[in-house]
Amino acid sequence: MNTIKAEIDKSDYGTDDFSNLKIDGFWLDEKLEELYPNNMYKGLYPTLLFWMEIEQERKVVWNRILPKYGETTICPILMCPDDNDFSCTLILAEIQNCGKTIKWKRLGIDKTTEYNAEKIGSKIEWFEKINGFEFPKSEYEIMISEFKKHYQIEKTNWEQRNPEFKQKLPFEK
Repeated sequence: MNTIKAEIDKSDYGTDDFSNLKIDGFWLDEKLEELYPNNMYKGLYPTLLFWMEIEQERKVVWNRILPKYGETTICPILMCPDDNDFSCTLILAEIQNCGKTIKWKRLGIDKTTEYNAEKIGSKIEWFEKINGFEFPKSEYEIMISEFKKHYQIEKTNWEQRNPEFKQKLPFEK
């Protein structure tokens, strides 16, 4: 069984510290860079951050990160910090809800050419050097709740600086 956490990480780009994905004690972006050097995976940000620029893309991420029991989704999990959207480097996970566990069956890079947030993940180049992960569902849910907490903090801070731009949380019904 693998472990997954949302932990505060220092930005490689001098921006604010942020919540990042830590799996089995390593940052996911750094592990991908180690396995696939010179592909600029180190420094990719989780898609669960408030920083996502496009509302429809936020909804796709939050709707797919925890599929219903017995279902499998293709969810964007890491994105390029330059654009903060689906237009640049985008790492995907094939996520299956097995009841007591959540499986990330495989990871890959998005190769979708048609721009439509709902179609993201329709063409994927799967990574061969990284096996899937299986997490206890309770731990996975804690990771998601940590991202939600930090998302709300980032959103509140941003709205205080930009009161003309209020946004609904993408994980609110």
